[in-house]
Amino acid sequence: MVLRIDAVSSRRQFHFGLALFLCLGITACSRDGQTQPPQVGPGCLADTGNLERRRVERVVDGDTLHLVGGDRVRLVGVNTPEIGRDGRADEPLARDAQRALAEMLSSAQEVWLQDGKQRSDRYGRRLAHAFDGDGVSISGRLIARGLGFHVVIAPNDRYASCLQAEEAHARSGRSGVWNESAFAATPVVALQPGQGGFTRVSDRVTRVSFKQNGWWVQLGGKVGVQIDGDARSRFSRAQLRSLQGREVEVRGWLIPMKGDWWMMSLDHPSMLHVVGDSVN
Repeated sequence: MVLRIDAVSSRRQFHFGLALFLCLGITACSRDGQTQPPQVGPGCLADTGNLERRRVERVVDGDTLHLVGGDRVRLVGVNTPEIGRDGRADEPLARDAQRALAEMLSSAQEVWLQDGKQRSDRYGRRLAHAFDGDGVSISGRLIARGLGFHVVIAPNDRYASCLQAEEAHARSGRSGVWNESAFAATPVVALQPGQGGFTRVSDRVTRVSFKQNGWWVQLGGKVGVQIDGDARSRFSRAQLRSLQGREVEVRGWLIPMKGDWWMMSLDHPSMLHVVGDSVN
């Protein structure tokens, strides 16, 4: 079933981390065909577009759902702690995020989906923004509780500013992952050989360069952050040059390379900030 959001009289918007709570006009169809306006609370609210109502078969982890009918859905905008597999232990709060996601589904185990601009990932999973029955972003609710990190992988940057503000609130309150030493930003010198996966790296920018194979921001002389392809349009050379010598934090998927160095791809400015800035 498709839920059409007919109009948005106003929506929650954010400017430099300050939230303005406004009212969203949203209409949902009940099972008997009558339209009922859901009760909308604070949160990142769905904008105009179609929301597809789907039943959930299984909550895989804090950011992945298996739907009745076979679709696998990776929630856009959030990365939650990993549940251990192949003999590895769970990351802290992984089960909390999984349980929280399950509790955010409707009593009928339903979720409302809005496809990302990029509709699938390399694993064949559907990439979608997920909402509860009130039209509130589930990714936003998880982030606000500190049960996941805000991530932006372009072109799926819809709701990015709203989710960023939710994270700023969780971070300032030291909620969840922001109060776990396991998730603290790692200086380059503390990276372990072969370390990879989702990581927050914080260190001084030792070099900024612009090459044919990408624009590069080097941290601590050991981590090369690559900005390539369409991502270049979201950054300016002047802004990147201004990072020289400053301490920054970047987040993303760290790839260990030969020769005791690491690489990370960056395609959205919200995944990098100068340490000490008030805006996350």
